[in-house]
Amino acid sequence: MSNSGHSDYEMRILDERWNGKLLQLNRRSPVRTGKLRIHFDRSPDVFTIPRLTSYRNRCLGLFRHDRLVGYVMASYQKRYINGCLSEVIYLGNMHVTEKGGGRVFLKKIADRFTRTVSGQTGVKYLYAYVASQNRPAMKLVELGQLNSMVIGQISMAMIMLCKPVGVSGLYSIRPATMSDVDVIVELLRKEYARRFLAPEMCREVFLQNLARRPAFDISNYLLAESAGRVVGVCSVWDMTSFKKNRVLTYGLKLGLARKIYNCTAPLVGNAALPKAGTPFRDVTVAEYAVQDGDPGILKTMLQYLYRQYRRKGYHFIIIGFSEGDPLNEATAPFIRRKMRSNVILGASDPACMDRVHRPLQLYADAVQI
Repeated sequence: MSNSGHSDYEMRILDERWNGKLLQLNRRSPVRTGKLRIHFDRSPDVFTIPRLTSYRNRCLGLFRHDRLVGYVMASYQKRYINGCLSEVIYLGNMHVTEKGGGRVFLKKIADRFTRTVSGQTGVKYLYAYVASQNRPAMKLVELGQLNSMVIGQISMAMIMLCKPVGVSGLYSIRPATMSDVDVIVELLRKEYARRFLAPEMCREVFLQNLARRPAFDISNYLLAESAGRVVGVCSVWDMTSFKKNRVLTYGLKLGLARKIYNCTAPLVGNAALPKAGTPFRDVTVAEYAVQDGDPGILKTMLQYLYRQYRRKGYHFIIIGFSEGDPLNEATAPFIRRKMRSNVILGASDPACMDRVHRPLQLYADAVQI
């Protein structure tokens, strides 16, 4: 597209009065992965997740001839870069409905960040997740706006709750109470400090999260204990009131497999898989940390959650990992499907990118992705 064509487009900051229009646009741009067409539904409010995961957010809308054709959420956060907390912007939930619009949008975002945002706020880095199978989006990344590059991969493991699973007796599992806050914070803080793009964690942040997360309290945290000592923690969160996953088309083979599965599901105590367009019932492991990076501890907590939520009629547990992380082994006993994403990092100053140590372990944020 020529630069003259760029003049047909305009970028504006949109407030929450645009929520209905943004949801409509979101519905018109589902994600394809293999034969599946998935709608990552953020109704009833696309601003909910940015509010929960940032100290400030801006919705940037792309207009052509005064018609909304795309948007992206820019969330201002504190995240670990090279082991130090840094101010960053997360670009998430990007949707563009016009062919060629994505290229224009990225150029306008880069111009805005370079000219105003970085200088006024001190934010040096932006990051985003792009599904590894989303070739059109990866082609846009390869344009190199804001010196961007792929710094690694994360995966969201969707553990299917479809067969009986026992719980290892190596660790005792219990819900947390408020008396456990300090030990939880310390476990998470140590884990986050070593993970690239992990969020800030301290007692104040923990209590803020506890207070503002919908349908969430201290009992959503599980603790693993050995010899009376806490050696692991994870939190589990039903986010489906504001974050739903809908398969719009299964494809021929998966559609047939769904019908066969649903015929036997009631006989073995499984929840039937929903018809196309109906959301799954899933829970998200929002945070986790285990002593010495031991996957056996995390596996035991997942076994406990699996048994608990299978009985409640859920379909999936969702948990994120950095690719190559030994903790991936915790999901080995389960039937699971992995959705991989490239992690994209950019900066206004090339020198900032030169200072980035290629991360060994990334933070896989299952809440905002």
